[in-house]
Amino acid sequence: MIINYAKIIEPLERFRKVIIFSLIIVMVVMIVAYLRADVLIGFLAKPLGEKQLVFLSPIEGFMTKIQVAFFTALALSSPLIFWQAVGLAVPLLGRRQKKVLYWVIPLATLLFTVGVIFSFTVVIPITLKFLLKMGEAYMTATLAAGQYFSFVIMLSLGMGVVFELPVILAILATVGIINSRMLREKRKFAFLGIMVLAAFITPSDAFSMLAVGIPVFLLYEFSILMILVIEKSSKKHSNLQEV
Repeated sequence: MIINYAKIIEPLERFRKVIIFSLIIVMVVMIVAYLRADVLIGFLAKPLGEKQLVFLSPIEGFMTKIQVAFFTALALSSPLIFWQAVGLAVPLLGRRQKKVLYWVIPLATLLFTVGVIFSFTVVIPITLKFLLKMGEAYMTATLAAGQYFSFVIMLSLGMGVVFELPVILAILATVGIINSRMLREKRKFAFLGIMVLAAFITPSDAFSMLAVGIPVFLLYEFSILMILVIEKSSKKHSNLQEV
């Protein structure tokens, strides 16, 4: 048995180049973000209004700038890194799968960005207002910068991932795990689950719950439409092959 080492080494070499490229991109963007960290920190602190942040240890101010710069670099670099990673898989994909990738990646990037913006403009202000109001009933709020920015960044990234729901469901439909009929039948349960989740992360008033829950449910409905398009495309492709 003859082992073709070139076929083994070549993919590993491409993978190594992608890793190195990704690290370089993140580091370069992180340096730029660190130099503008004061602007980024001021922007991320806007939901606090007039409340002041404090740091509780000599190193916390520096580490906060590193933290903000790193996650900013990661967020800005991720589309390019993802494109590079997908490039590794392209040679293994068929023509139809490549077409799917070409619209999935831009859509995923767009949805993630919208999710982060939605979190920063709607979810975070509502959640902060509720949490601070609850705490200030019997305590005085002193917000540590590191913990505050961790809260804002994690919640924003989490909402960005939630907004990837249509892409995730579309991929599951493409590989045959789910279909549009299944999602339509489970619509009521999906709505209930989304509203329960929205009620958990927002204050107890109905407006806040609906402000978070309805956009996520609309994403669920959008997912059904996407999957219907995929199913029709697959059916058309199958009919052409039969002919």
